[in-house]
Amino acid sequence: MKTLDKSLGDYIADRTESLDEEFIRQYFVEYSQEKILRLLDSEQYIFEGSRGIGKTMLMKYAALKAKETFSKDSVLGVWISFEESIRLERIRVVDASIDPFLQWTMGKILYEVLIHLINLKPKNIDTLNHRLSSIFGGQASNNFQQYSDLLFKYIELLETGDLDDNSSLKEEAPSVELSRILDNPSSFKKFLKTLIDDFHLSRIVLLFDEAAHVFSHSQQEKFFTFFKSLRDPQIACKAAVYPGITNYGKYFEKGQDAKELTIKWVPNNKENVKYIKEILKKRIQAYDDQYWNKLTVNQDVIDTICVCSNGNPRFAFHIIDELESSGVFKLKNIPMQRVINSIRKVLDSKWKEFNTLKNRLVKYKTHIEEAEKLTKEFIIPNLREWNNKQRKGNKHLSAGFFLSTSVYDIIPELFEVLAYSNILLIDYTKKSIGHSHYGYYITLNPSILFSDLIIRDINEVSKLSVAIERNQSYSAATQVFSELIRILKQETEHQCSNTKCDFKTNDESYAYCPKCGNKIKIDESESLYKILRGHSIDNLKLSEKIITRLASKFSSIGEVYDSTIDDIRMKYIQDVRAEKIKNAAIEYMSG
Repeated sequence: MKTLDKSLGDYIADRTESLDEEFIRQYFVEYSQEKILRLLDSEQYIFEGSRGIGKTMLMKYAALKAKETFSKDSVLGVWISFEESIRLERIRVVDASIDPFLQWTMGKILYEVLIHLINLKPKNIDTLNHRLSSIFGGQASNNFQQYSDLLFKYIELLETGDLDDNSSLKEEAPSVELSRILDNPSSFKKFLKTLIDDFHLSRIVLLFDEAAHVFSHSQQEKFFTFFKSLRDPQIACKAAVYPGITNYGKYFEKGQDAKELTIKWVPNNKENVKYIKEILKKRIQAYDDQYWNKLTVNQDVIDTICVCSNGNPRFAFHIIDELESSGVFKLKNIPMQRVINSIRKVLDSKWKEFNTLKNRLVKYKTHIEEAEKLTKEFIIPNLREWNNKQRKGNKHLSAGFFLSTSVYDIIPELFEVLAYSNILLIDYTKKSIGHSHYGYYITLNPSILFSDLIIRDINEVSKLSVAIERNQSYSAATQVFSELIRILKQETEHQCSNTKCDFKTNDESYAYCPKCGNKIKIDESESLYKILRGHSIDNLKLSEKIITRLASKFSSIGEVYDSTIDDIRMKYIQDVRAEKIKNAAIEYMSG
């Protein structure tokens, strides 16, 4: 029976960052016990998966499990989101000895660790007060609440403070000792080790969510250098990242400095489909049994939705939401064509969202434009035609193609931005594609397969094959790829500042020209923070009506981002909608 006080949206909420502990406990569906165990073990991990595939939910659930077992194993699991990192770009750096980004990063970690410690070991408050008094000195009267407030206010200052430049942080910091700890990763690590000893912890597990894509390019490199510096048998760091677009920098090596943990998805794997089905079942039945009954009268309906999710619960939620908006739950049965129409509509929104990446990933603007063009004008029609021929011969069908590693290695960003958006899935296992060439197998999101009639119905999913002889393969000899290599190689080239020198390079590590000794010319990009702030409120994921009302008061996303709930409130926009608007601005700025 349908609940009267809540909407379907309350049950298929897709912004996991804002979900409380009770919701996570109630609706979490376990798929891999192994991943939960690894997220809490003593190893360092890069936890990779595309947008919406469930990394945040797994991390938050792991933190909850650590909380439940703390009295037995003394493992302190701390989930930390870096969603607000982009704000740090507003602070001009004139003093190289003070890094606002690293101070903020370490400050956030320290604050969350302290809060978790006092919640789990309240009887040890005197020990904690004594330890904090060594940092804050006479700033507070041996009172944890005052110490934590001082730290929180400093973090808030870094996020929102109007500072002329970073040199003023010396005066603004609560104490000299705190600055010393937050300025130096080694000092910070030493302090964490002191807390581990004070509280007899077996280890601290730091679960870093939004640990890369929300950072600017330079922030990413700083973060992973810092991540590496924390390595210790008693400090385990796990960082959730998106495939492809992360800049680990010169000093961090995946596999060496941290193991890789990946969430993978295969559309014709029954266990994969069952997992998404269980997530939907648990949430939709909690809202209205009749909704679930209508979705499952014809199993092809629910199976198609689950397959088209591509392992992404968020995408499945959007399909269900679109079905409700189109009124299908008022019908006796759900026609399959209405399901396909809803999938197409959600996919259209995904492509629009992909297109807006040009605003965020400014460095990859041309890659994003060419990636969309390649997918829509070459890959999709070619794959549809291939499968049509395969059907006539009653042969296995294809969901993707093999791409020569020689092509991929030259223009990886083009495919990685598509993988980031869950439009493509890349299997990095090298396979022979003939003529002494090797390739990666790249599959299209199943929602594209169904929407563009590459796959005609759910029964054809079982006919998909990854065998080389049943798929197309492309190399540098394929005209469209040779042209892309030419365009994108030009785009990333840096030239010598000496106009008489012809040296060019794609390697950003060159500071000086090896031919003539002059500086390499690398254009300075405008701060991402400033770029996004200047974007119109039309870009926010809000209804046209709300955007129109907002336009009477705000013109840019930056104005909404800086505003309070009270600032946003107006006629027809009260607390609930105002909070939704504020969250939309935060989500846009953080990606």
